[in-house]
Amino acid sequence: MGINKEKAMIYPFDSEFAPIIRHRNLLKDYEITKLVSVNGWALVSEDSSVADGSKTTEIEVTADFSKALSSCDTVIISDSYMKADFKEIIYPKIVEAVQNNKNIVCTVKLEKKMLNNIKVMCESRKVNFSYCVCEQKYNILNMEAVQLEKIQTPIIFVLGTGDRSGKFEIQLSLRENLMQMGYKVSQVGSRNYCELMDFHSFPQFMYSTEITEEEKVIYFNNFIKDIELNDNSDVIIIGVPGGIMPFNDKYTNGFGILAYEISQAVKPDAAVFTTLYEDYNKEYFESIDNTIKYKFGFEIDCYNLSNIQFDWMKLENLNEQFYITLDYNFISKKKDKLNSYKLNKPIYNILEEKGNADMAQYLINRLSEDENYNIV
Repeated sequence: MGINKEKAMIYPFDSEFAPIIRHRNLLKDYEITKLVSVNGWALVSEDSSVADGSKTTEIEVTADFSKALSSCDTVIISDSYMKADFKEIIYPKIVEAVQNNKNIVCTVKLEKKMLNNIKVMCESRKVNFSYCVCEQKYNILNMEAVQLEKIQTPIIFVLGTGDRSGKFEIQLSLRENLMQMGYKVSQVGSRNYCELMDFHSFPQFMYSTEITEEEKVIYFNNFIKDIELNDNSDVIIIGVPGGIMPFNDKYTNGFGILAYEISQAVKPDAAVFTTLYEDYNKEYFESIDNTIKYKFGFEIDCYNLSNIQFDWMKLENLNEQFYITLDYNFISKKKDKLNSYKLNKPIYNILEEKGNADMAQYLINRLSEDENYNIV
């Protein structure tokens, strides 16, 4: 643990921040001391692992924001999956924190007026305010890119059926394991606050309506090329936001457009696909193999079976997205059953300690088989 790390509280805590709690040693500037949730979210007085059905972390969630302030220097405002009214619930907590001279880190996208209010308030109390949703983290206005550049460093893609399929957990697990194995890792994460863990957030220009889709492909390619030249790493991990195809006519997963554009910008040398839980058969994974191969132009090397299941019944009855969290031990049994079918690619449970280490080693072995790369 770094001696200069600030003690930090996460608020409001839920499954969104659970992967970071498991891999909190990756936070470059913060030591997590308190997790504060909202009453009614069924997390208060529980171990933080309850948020996403994972292994016990021995960090208890509290609802007492005021008391937790005494144990921290900084409050990190989480862009929680379960939404609380920002103006009525979250903002008053920010005011209280600033009045107690606590620094603020915000990962929630704010309206301009609210953002300015918080900035002014922090300046008046002489506390630091960090806003992790910068629209220009990578300034495309200075780019003169007109063509695709060849990337020499091996690239690992992490993609999946949707945003809640465990992609970020895989990204952090791979980062942690590969670094422990001695590799220098560059990374582009699928969330907007990855700089907290000392790697690159997904560039906001990919969501812009001011540039063409063709320009996005070229700019993303050059974005990765710049990372390669500046970092001189052994491997680059890219987390792909969204899914690869629609759930239905209303919940479209962006039609897989981002995944397609990224696949045109750079080609992975290895790829992990994570899928929401269902009682799958062998044919399902074969169909995903073919979809990825013919739609995106690369091969999947291994799979992850998520412990999150889409609630199709609520979607049909309420026309809203709901998810069910399953215990990771249950997923391990299902994963073992699927692997017994002798699929041509392994399936992992990233929430298993052995599972995430095995996935990292498997991917390194795959890269080692490529004569173009010196990965050993």
